Amino acid sequence: MQYNSKKVETWRIVPRLMFRSLARVVAPVSVSVSMLASLANAQISPDLPNPSTAPNPLTTTLSIFRSNMQDKIMKAADMMPESKYSYGPTKDVRSFGEIVTHVADISYILCANAKGENPPHAMAAAKSTKAETMAYLKGAFAYCDGAYSGFTDAHLNDPADFFGFKTNKMFILTQVGNHDALHYGNLVTYLRLNDLVPSGGWF
Repeated sequence: MQYNSKKVETWRIVPRLMFRSLARVVAPVSVSVSMLASLANAQISPDLPNPSTAPNPLTTTLSIFRSNMQDKIMKAADMMPESKYSYGPTKDVRSFGEIVTHVADISYILCANAKGENPPHAMAAAKSTKAETMAYLKGAFAYCDGAYSGFTDAHLNDPADFFGFKTNKMFILTQVGNHDALHYGNLVTYLRLNDLVPSGGWF
């Protein structure tokens, strides 16, 4: 029986090419997974609270996420120099100080909603300097602390109104942390555009 030398050579080459192709795919994926694992280990604190054993685990879970974002935002607000509170990358977006104030405004509004109250008079506080803006932000976060700590899982499905839309209290409490996270992304960008590195938080 005679063999075609060209066919034999082809069958030798094909596996080699397949191996090389797999190596090109597997190696970067392995490196990426390794990098992600290292990143996760570096950013997640061993002191991260576990809500599963809390008296109100669902509300506590929402509160942990919001508290983490609150910590990041407070650090960002403190890090930015007062001279840069008026900074905005373009004229069409809010300045750094305006974003911080906006975060506090919405925190007061949403947490008052969750508590079944009108937004507090603290929203009329002066916010023209960095110190005043940070004091206003701190007050809003403290007000929300009271909203979360006084809440129980049994009332998460209680009816609520979200700017004219019918929903429940859990949606409102979720939106507080969600809104904080949304604008923390803006603050991080503004800090980096001014050569400042955010300090981060739990995760």
